[in-house]
Amino acid sequence: MNQGRCLAVMYHYVRDREPDRGIRGLDKATIERQIVQLCEVLTPIDWPTFHAWRAGRGSMPDDAVMLTFDDGLSDHFDVVAPILNDRGISGLFFAPTDAIGGDRLLHAHRVHLLLSKLGADELTDAVTEHLRDELAGTFPLTAGEAREAERIFHYEDRRLAHLKHLLANVLPIPARDDLLVDLFATRVGNEREYARRWYMNWDQLTELQSNGHTIGGHGHRHEPLGRLPVPEQVRDLVQCGTILAQQLGDRPRPFSYPFGGCSDDIARRCAFAGFANGFTTRRSWIGITDDAHRLGRVDTIDVDAFVEKELQCIPS
Repeated sequence: MNQGRCLAVMYHYVRDREPDRGIRGLDKATIERQIVQLCEVLTPIDWPTFHAWRAGRGSMPDDAVMLTFDDGLSDHFDVVAPILNDRGISGLFFAPTDAIGGDRLLHAHRVHLLLSKLGADELTDAVTEHLRDELAGTFPLTAGEAREAERIFHYEDRRLAHLKHLLANVLPIPARDDLLVDLFATRVGNEREYARRWYMNWDQLTELQSNGHTIGGHGHRHEPLGRLPVPEQVRDLVQCGTILAQQLGDRPRPFSYPFGGCSDDIARRCAFAGFANGFTTRRSWIGITDDAHRLGRVDTIDVDAFVEKELQCIPS
């Protein structure tokens, strides 16, 4: 059996319009350019090929690439799928099951839309005021929390990195949700209306699957699993897998950890929940000996530089 290796590339917003202020995304022309360039120097594969290789039932070239899309966004059905279908490429789409066909936004997307509406400074001021008035809390972060924020959100300026870390990883989840729901209702609009157009529905995911794409799990509530007590971690993972099986059929599926974090224990619980692979946000190639539930991926914002450094052959 040959060794081989694969590069998994991670996308989120891909929009057929100018990205909203505060929302990082690629427009249609940019993702088409990147896919063309990647496929000129790497060999695109689908997840069943990847899964068979990992299980010892197939081979893998040394230059494989797999395209992955997180969050179940309607962008992926409207913009991404036609691009992939036209080129005969099968993608891997990770769906947070609570959001699909629902009427609530994931907390990360509430933040993005609030940023789009208010901007970073006004949203930071609004969060600070809420913490002072409602929770008697403090902001900015402690020195240790600030360092962690700048590590995780390295692509943001310092103040915005601190705000995102506070909302994703520091505030207690119920308090964070109360804050964001209130701010969204008063500063943006009707959350249900946004949610219905923000995410794919089950008919669209079924169509993607019937066209040869793979639908994987991305948690049920899209919470950082490390923040949840162990019983809630297991419940979230199992619920995600169960809903996917009920809606799309019982078959092996991969998982993408919300926010990318994964300990050894969380990886074991992902396997227990029945997912064949688990993908993190660790920037690396995937080899045949890598832990099946702690696999690396490279974000679209880093992939050109990563591949150029590794292969010295991405066209400019």
